[in-house]
Amino acid sequence: MGKVGTGWSRTVSSQIRKQLDSVVSPKSKLTKPVKKPKATWVEPLFTADVEFKDITSEGLLQQSPFKGLTRS
Repeated sequence: MGKVGTGWSRTVSSQIRKQLDSVVSPKSKLTKPVKKPKATWVEPLFTADVEFKDITSEGLLQQSPFKGLTRS
């Protein structure tokens, strides 16, 4: 879907890491296997809030700042 280019700081990163550390899962919840040897899987309990201006013809977000993380 694209990448988030702004709205991310060391403080925000640290806060998100603490939230995700509390929901670490031993296995991936994805239906298709993904080979990521250094991945840390987490329970899918959060939603990233991202603003965007447009979607490209390839389906990627344009001008997409990160706005926060919400627990679902």
